[in-house]
Amino acid sequence: MTRPSPRPISAIRLDGGRLCIDFANSIHDRFAAIAEDYLATPDRYEEWARRTGALQADEAIALPQTDAARAGLMTDIRALRAVLFGILAAQADHAALPASALKAANSWLLKARQDQQLASDGQLLLRTQPGDPHLPLKRIALDLVDTLALHRTGRLTLKHCANQSSCGWLFADTSKNGRRRWCSMQTCGVASKMFAMRQRNASDGALAQ
Repeated sequence: MTRPSPRPISAIRLDGGRLCIDFANSIHDRFAAIAEDYLATPDRYEEWARRTGALQADEAIALPQTDAARAGLMTDIRALRAVLFGILAAQADHAALPASALKAANSWLLKARQDQQLASDGQLLLRTQPGDPHLPLKRIALDLVDTLALHRTGRLTLKHCANQSSCGWLFADTSKNGRRRWCSMQTCGVASKMFAMRQRNASDGALAQ
């Protein structure tokens, strides 16, 4: 099967409801035969970070230029993404957080906390070294803490998309009745309903024979 061309970052859906969830969801159709990595290159990572707010308008990062350094950054991106997915998925399942994921997340949190400073207005800001390419990852790690706190206090509920055949995404359910099932009704919701309808039609057809 031919791998499709990467979709533009501007066309990527952001259905998670939180920065760290959208980062964990940056693999399209995680359980499909051929998954699409939205962050396949350092340049796409930077563009995605700007679109999601992980990198703010007045901030700049210096992407590595050598093949080895670029590969190292991609290793960090993919490793943190896997860690966050493991932690968020465990919370959605009401399971204990994986020890290895906790250790890695705490390492990133330590790096991020070391770069936090109080501004003159009393706001806690993230001030990294100029050009730090890990700035978006540190901001994502900090958002994980806030997201878990909101989940723990019931202000949002972490869930798996009900389209488990291919999607594999997570989302924050903040609906009043807490009954949201899909990462997006327009995509997975419609696909799931169409699949269920085809299954019913096939079953009715078999019974009529």
